[in-house]
Amino acid sequence: MKITHNVSVGCLMRPSMLFAIGAIATCFVGTACVDAADPPRMKRADAFLGIHFDFHAGEDCNRVGERTTPEMVELVINKVKPDYIQIDCKGHRGYSSYPTKVGNPAPGFVGDPLRIWRDVTRKRGVPLFMHYSGVWDYKAVADHPDWAAINANGKPNDKATSVFGPYADTLMIPQLRELAGEYGADGVWVDGDCWGTTVDYGAAAVSRFCEQTGAKAAPRKAGEPYWNQWMDFHREGFRF
Repeated sequence: MKITHNVSVGCLMRPSMLFAIGAIATCFVGTACVDAADPPRMKRADAFLGIHFDFHAGEDCNRVGERTTPEMVELVINKVKPDYIQIDCKGHRGYSSYPTKVGNPAPGFVGDPLRIWRDVTRKRGVPLFMHYSGVWDYKAVADHPDWAAINANGKPNDKATSVFGPYADTLMIPQLRELAGEYGADGVWVDGDCWGTTVDYGAAAVSRFCEQTGAKAAPRKAGEPYWNQWMDFHREGFRF
């Protein structure tokens, strides 16, 4: 089994996005998602043709799963014969498209659509990967403004979480554990982090930066002292 971001980490302590992705890889490897009676499933690295079902559930979705049936999933597999299938589980708006117990579920469900996808793909030997919005989570930052990255004007970002805050430890990692343990997902494609991560002027980020560099304050624009270091600081904050 393979996760899209190839990072191997042995603990789940630091609140950075990439760390969360790498750390959870150890969760997916060795879970009970592969039973001895299951047909073997292809490694992601060996796959060529996959299907991605984009969804991004929102507050208007109150009958999620109404048209998801085992017969529909069987039809997709029979017609396309994919090496793997990737379906949405949490989009940028922050609502989960399955009845999560640890995240923010969409307002209403008809059954458990993710369970149907997993049961059929397991039976057919097709790997099932999750689409999960990482840094961007509109609902998380709306419900918890202290989880948001802080813009240069001092206001919380209405989309991006802070990689220096509690979002990864409090929501992201528990939800990825749920997907691995409760559903036996084969991996996760974390969407948007390469362009969603943003500069953070929150107190935690600025304090850590000043402590590391000796700067008196965080720079506000290119050309100011420590600007390049400020950019690198955020890249490293995401990585580690």
